[in-house]
Amino acid sequence: MSAVPQQVPSPSVKPGQALIVGRVAEFRRTENGTVLTIIQTPAPDSFSHPGCHEVSSKHIIGKPGEECRVLVQLAGYRRTYTDKHGERIATVDNRIQAVE
Repeated sequence: MSAVPQQVPSPSVKPGQALIVGRVAEFRRTENGTVLTIIQTPAPDSFSHPGCHEVSSKHIIGKPGEECRVLVQLAGYRRTYTDKHGERIATVDNRIQAVE
């Protein structure tokens, strides 16, 4: 049986933003001081895998094992490459930045 989701007040979410609610799996600091935090979100049902998201921020979001709620700005860019068969492939690299 799955847990009943709690109704929590959410901050004002603007277009291009999202609210990530989950548990901190790990974090690391990059050479330029940015903190990259991996947040695991619950699986939607017992047959699915949990989600995993890397959020960049200026400050530590939480310690491993702690639950967190983070308002994030969604961004990304498109890139293309040619595969070994000469076909042009388009893909997107997504970026998730904490709103601080």
